[in-house]
Amino acid sequence: MFPGRSKAEMLSYLSEEGFPVPALTFFTLGQWRESPDECLNKIEKLGAGLLAVRSSSRSEDGLESSLAGAFESLLNIPAWPPEPLAAAIDEVGAALESGDDQILIQKMAENVIMSGVLMTRSLDDGSPYYVVNYDDASGRTDTVTSGRGVSKTVYVHRGVHSDDFDSPRLSAVVALARKLEALFSGQPLDMEFAVDANLEVHLLQARPICTTRHWAADIEKNVNAHIGHVAEFVGQLMTPRRGLFGSRCILGVMPDWNPAEMIGIHPRPLPLSLYRELITRRVWSQGRELMGYRALPPVELMVSVGGRPYIDARASFNSFLPAGLPDAMCEKLVEAWLDRLDHNPMLHDKVEFEIVPTVLEPGFEEVVKNRYPGLLSEAELVEYRVRLSDLTGRAMSPSGSLDRALGDIERLRALQEASLSTERRAAENLGQFDLALKIAESLEQCRTLGTLPFAVAARHGFIAETWLRGAVRLGVLSPERVERLKRSVKTVSGELTRDFQAVLAGRMPRRAFLRLYGHLRPGAYDLMSPSYREREDLFDAPPLPIPEYAAGLGRQSFVGEGFGAETRFGLTETEQKGLEGLFLASGLSIGAEGFVEYVKKAVAGREYAKFIFTRHLDHILYLVELWGRRLDFSRTDLTNIAISDILSSVFQPLPLEGREYFRERLAAGGRDHALGRSFKLSYLIRSPRDVYIVPQHRSEPNFIGSGKVTAPAVHLDPGAPTPDLGGAIVCIDSADPGYDWIFTRNIAGLVTRYGGTNSHMAIRCAEYGLPAAIGCGEMIFETAIKSERLTLDCAARSLTPAGLVPAAVPPAGRLAEILP
Repeated sequence: MFPGRSKAEMLSYLSEEGFPVPALTFFTLGQWRESPDECLNKIEKLGAGLLAVRSSSRSEDGLESSLAGAFESLLNIPAWPPEPLAAAIDEVGAALESGDDQILIQKMAENVIMSGVLMTRSLDDGSPYYVVNYDDASGRTDTVTSGRGVSKTVYVHRGVHSDDFDSPRLSAVVALARKLEALFSGQPLDMEFAVDANLEVHLLQARPICTTRHWAADIEKNVNAHIGHVAEFVGQLMTPRRGLFGSRCILGVMPDWNPAEMIGIHPRPLPLSLYRELITRRVWSQGRELMGYRALPPVELMVSVGGRPYIDARASFNSFLPAGLPDAMCEKLVEAWLDRLDHNPMLHDKVEFEIVPTVLEPGFEEVVKNRYPGLLSEAELVEYRVRLSDLTGRAMSPSGSLDRALGDIERLRALQEASLSTERRAAENLGQFDLALKIAESLEQCRTLGTLPFAVAARHGFIAETWLRGAVRLGVLSPERVERLKRSVKTVSGELTRDFQAVLAGRMPRRAFLRLYGHLRPGAYDLMSPSYREREDLFDAPPLPIPEYAAGLGRQSFVGEGFGAETRFGLTETEQKGLEGLFLASGLSIGAEGFVEYVKKAVAGREYAKFIFTRHLDHILYLVELWGRRLDFSRTDLTNIAISDILSSVFQPLPLEGREYFRERLAAGGRDHALGRSFKLSYLIRSPRDVYIVPQHRSEPNFIGSGKVTAPAVHLDPGAPTPDLGGAIVCIDSADPGYDWIFTRNIAGLVTRYGGTNSHMAIRCAEYGLPAAIGCGEMIFETAIKSERLTLDCAARSLTPAGLVPAAVPPAGRLAEILP
């Protein structure tokens, strides 16, 4: 361990120094083999009760390598009779390498309510956080270290004040770590602990962290210098804001427009700024205003906190208020919605379905009263219903905002067909200034004819999904029938898959395919992500027929000429009567058959709108790359520049020579991005305190369909060579259209880190009847990609490493917020 001391010797030393180490004794393996009775006599002095039999090898816990978990530990061994104890000692000793290695015997901590491991720095980069990985459910002391249980994680900045804690357990654990650090002059440490019912912390092990040689030189100084500014910014956002209802703010990475899915948790400046320009600066709220929601002041939906994109939930919730609703009601509703998110953080990617009523859904009054009992008077509830009824009726009416939005998308498509290829060729001869002008022009086209109508179409997709869920909840449609309806929708993504099959079968030229789909890329805003036209391996692995995932669902399969018989859907007489009753009760005139057509148009229209506007986005990225070439910047360089820096060059003269000026901007963007990755922030931020004490939340995955599959888990990295995906549960970070090619690879299931219940991949998996867990969040996803095999059971709402008993890893659908 520390020079000259083994694990057992160090714990003995710490006990002598007054640390709360459980009573212990130890002896060498050689002593045990030569004089077992003498060793048992030493153990007898520890007294009656349960014991831990642990290794204390000389090769463990060094400065270069810890070998943590490499040797056996046996827990809860009775001190009497001696035979089981001797057998446990023999078992632990069998794994030791030398007669000089030691065997450590300790009293078991009793009435344990929390146990785990604390690192005094972040293990991957050395950033200044106490990283507490713990189990507060099993009552065992080895679940974290053995990897056999479900652990939870909280990051605590080293500069945190004692009054920032609201958990006595966590405060006591950190206090012990600080005391231990003082003894070893601040050396980075790895500490195992257990907390009993009396909040006494027991020190079970202490060793040096052996990865320090990989840490960045000034990471602690840089994080400490900037974290106060981050907390101050968060504090400013949390105050009341003119023009918005709600006395406070909650920030989240996945509510509403889900930047975690679209640009990632740690985007570089270029994708972050493009997403802001095209969506979250103004387009997001303008689209809702066009549909009858409340007009907002020019408030931005997304903010950057320590380089991480967060959605302002207060602004989002304000945008879902129907126009004309009295101010007093608006204030009550927004406050209630914020409270529900605060108390149910696992709903942060389901706000439109579980927190905010965004349309007049089936059983509206019951939904509102159950979620928010006593919030609105009967008169206020009637007023709310009337406003939402008007908004919903206009949304579902023929020739309404959905048709207008799709008309604008067609205008953009026509513009692309007429001029995009010509513009690309002409742009190759433009200089830096003219390319910046062309970028500005293309951004405006993409906003007005692309992302704005897409915002409207996406909202219609949520309206359709809300009504489908309501029909299931009230027993009018079954989940299986809703699955079949979704599979009957003909989307552009389905056409992509059919055309891909045609290319592989020799029925469609590759050039024709790439002319239609070449602009797609995993990470639509990321210049570093190769587009389909740039991928040399796109057609390398011929796909196999996609298997049936659920018997009796009549799903599509690849046979003969591309897809076989398409899935058809028609309402039964009972379903039609039930839907007609729902619409009659809601005062809506769309009718059952009209609703089915609306669902199909909303789902397909949303996908088509995204497909078209991302073609323009791809063109913008191409222009940015050309602009960078004029200054000898690589693609990697350009990811560190904000789009506003490029646009500013046509607004005013640069203070320096062009290349020098932009080189400084690129360097600054790179530094900011690197610093941002060192901040540990959670999915939700509810106060400045959350900048310093950061629980890692477990998201509740969005399970698609009712299928069940057990298969190998394959993590797909878009920057790495494509592995064999056949028959695998594929794990990807985001639910992005650029990943559509995976559906040609005979995959068995899909798991994504980010994404919502109505995201692109959720729609695609429903279309194919493919079992999927969308938007699992950081902790569940990391567990999945570290597993050799997974069992994905959508009906049971569970995702577990195959072979683990349910008690070891509970179904993800029951996982909730992590707070110590």
